[in-house]
Amino acid sequence: MLTRSLVAVFLSIPVTLVAIALFLAATPPEPALRLPSLLMVFPLWVAIACASYLLPKASTAAGVLVATAAVGYGLILLLQFMGVGGA
Repeated sequence: MLTRSLVAVFLSIPVTLVAIALFLAATPPEPALRLPSLLMVFPLWVAIACASYLLPKASTAAGVLVATAAVGYGLILLLQFMGVGGA
């Protein structure tokens, strides 16, 4: 249970930051969206950490969270390379 908790807490942080960054990078640079989206970091982090408990094993949860973060970072880099949105 300790392993699953550590995976849920520490590996959900990059996924949360990627989700918020993708939202901010994909939308036009609107100053009114910055603060509300940054305030959504904590609730989204808790939701992702709780959702990781739905997976059957800690290693599966770790793999899914790492893969999601890696794909998200790749998408952010792709958006920046293409010059789309507020990236």
